[in-house]
Amino acid sequence: MILIPDSIFPTNSEGKPICPKCQKIIAECSCPSYDPTKPKLEQFSPVVKLDKSNRHGKMVTVISGLPKDETYLKDLAKTLKTKTGSGGTFYITAEGGVVEIQGDHVKKVVEVIKVVKEVKEVKEKAIDGKTNKKKC
Repeated sequence: MILIPDSIFPTNSEGKPICPKCQKIIAECSCPSYDPTKPKLEQFSPVVKLDKSNRHGKMVTVISGLPKDETYLKDLAKTLKTKTGSGGTFYITAEGGVVEIQGDHVKKVVEVIKVVKEVKEVKEKAIDGKTNKKKC
């Protein structure tokens, strides 16, 4: 019989689970993520904008300010492409992760990011550069 531990995390002298990276209690941990597929959502605030520069007049919804985690970006891009019914891509820049969705889907993308990815605040930028800050 194989013994399976109650927690996958190591414990401190008091028996509380601790982060394997920083050795702090999980609730106090400030590491980017102890689960590499799920970044901490408080550490980024996505910006959604509509872009048509250098695209031959075609509209593209751009979500920037995302974590630099390839699996997270791939999952988010797949979810957004499915929900909007259009194509898209993702890539990582020096500032963070970026997801591009073909077409004008700003409102739908903001809604999906808030509901599916549980992000509290999403900044929405219009074409004219004005910023609309939305909170749940």
